[in-house]
Amino acid sequence: MPTTLASEVERRARETYGVVPNLFAALSDHTGMPGAVYMAADEALMRGLLNPVEQQAIMLDLARYHGSRYDAVVHARLALDAGLPPTAVDRLLRGELPQEDPLRALVEASRASCEQRGWLDKEALTQFQSRGVSRGKLFEIFALIGMKAFTAFTHHISGVEVDDALKSTEAQLSAVPDKPADIRRQRLFIG
Repeated sequence: MPTTLASEVERRARETYGVVPNLFAALSDHTGMPGAVYMAADEALMRGLLNPVEQQAIMLDLARYHGSRYDAVVHARLALDAGLPPTAVDRLLRGELPQEDPLRALVEASRASCEQRGWLDKEALTQFQSRGVSRGKLFEIFALIGMKAFTAFTHHISGVEVDDALKSTEAQLSAVPDKPADIRRQRLFIG
């Protein structure tokens, strides 16, 4: 039975997104807190430094990194809607970098942050700064990393299905991640 907070999250999700995403529905029987935090963070990030294309490219790459089919399909649709070309969506899902800065630098910063667990040295910070990744944008990337870890991990243990409204997007994607055969920690990024 959903908690009061979970019911409120479902109501807000319906108002904000037009539906209650399957991921939120999977949480509702247990707790409302993660959904509430996610929605608050999502709303705040919409007023951040990263534009919608940048946000979606980073989140799409993180979905691939975490092997989350659910997140990959959601963020592929949102990336396309934000204006990221289909070829760029496919590149990210295959683990390839965007072809040009500033998007390439932002995805590289996200990957480096995950690989190095945020321990970016001064040289890396200076290099990213010179390519347009300000400290503020980097902090927003950290927030996106946290959000995508939450949704991917929730997807992994709940087995939540892709929302019906996104099935046609899923069918059009050439490379959608799924549970890897070996889940031991390993270097997941190329380059």
